[in-house]
Amino acid sequence: MTKDAKPGIGRRRLGGLAAAGAATFTLAAPPRIGRAQPPAIRIGNTQALTGPSAAYGIRARDGAILALEDVNNAGGLNLGGTTYRLDMSSEDMANDARQALTLLRQWATDAAVLAVLGPSNSVGFVAMVPAAGQLRIPMVGTGSGAPIREWNPYSYRVNPVSSIAVPQVLRKVVPAEKVRRMAVIYDQTQDAQLGDAEVTRSMARELNYEVVAYEAFRANDQDFSPQIAKIRSARPDAIYVAAATGDGVKVVSQIREAGIEKPLMTGFGSFEDPVYWDGTRGQVRGCYTWLAQDLRAPSPALKSFLDRYNARFPQEATSFSTYGYDAIIAIAEGLKKAGRADRQALQAALGSLDITTPLGTRVTFRNPPDGNNQNPSVVVIKITGRGAYQTV
Repeated sequence: MTKDAKPGIGRRRLGGLAAAGAATFTLAAPPRIGRAQPPAIRIGNTQALTGPSAAYGIRARDGAILALEDVNNAGGLNLGGTTYRLDMSSEDMANDARQALTLLRQWATDAAVLAVLGPSNSVGFVAMVPAAGQLRIPMVGTGSGAPIREWNPYSYRVNPVSSIAVPQVLRKVVPAEKVRRMAVIYDQTQDAQLGDAEVTRSMARELNYEVVAYEAFRANDQDFSPQIAKIRSARPDAIYVAAATGDGVKVVSQIREAGIEKPLMTGFGSFEDPVYWDGTRGQVRGCYTWLAQDLRAPSPALKSFLDRYNARFPQEATSFSTYGYDAIIAIAEGLKKAGRADRQALQAALGSLDITTPLGTRVTFRNPPDGNNQNPSVVVIKITGRGAYQTV
């Protein structure tokens, strides 16, 4: 049981999920009854659990909780003849890069903490990448898609990134919606959102559209009327909304209140989140985003995970839930490959990791040159209802 886990869910075991992933994810047999509890390998989980990115961080945390329980219920990790259980502590970086760095330094000073889950938002993840290298503690991100200027061999992320996903969205949506005039509204304080905006602008020549408005705002702003007035006067055919869910709900609502009914696009699966649908009163119907998995046509293993997750946690599962799960599995498989409970050995193992997680996610790291997942899947979707969509 992790420090984040809730009691009373012991009956929800690995079951069919472990069987579906057995070819690529096998663990030691469970210890016999009466044996002393095995020693713990701790993982520090730094997430935005409050603020505009909380919808991402909470889901990544909860997905990680299920992964830890699956590993431990399947017998833990046998490293060099010693069986270990995984333990995790989650802390709130509150959308603050300085808080994220403070938490990373705290994890690094605890010798029992062998790895850190980086936050799902890029505000924290981007700041933590150089620090993870300096502190020599492995870090696996759970959703950040922002560009990283300089990688180090201690930093990784399992999810697709903007430079891969956003072009796929644009290549499908622009011709489908006959977009010749594109507007962009973006959060200039969040690296991932800025990255989405920059990719949208850079794709204009390839897809033969003109960016007619490129409007910035800051996280936690409340009034977007100046930016929206400029967008309306530019008469776009579509708008890319680069905003975390908390701010994006406000942006989309005000766009619609201004009478702009053009198709909207966003990244990181945000429009698929029921929080977005509820917050905008369904005004993201007909809008576009991307997912790492087709959550409405899941494999049996992914469906098992989604059913367990949705039965247990108050917020419905999104791709960020799977990122948390896959990040824990990547760390567990890295430790198995390393063969010992050691940060440097784990770092070396992650650098050439190539696995398929029980959810069916391919995770391939080749670091150097970078810590991105080399084989992510991207599914472009159009929202049709609350938590409902069709693939594009």
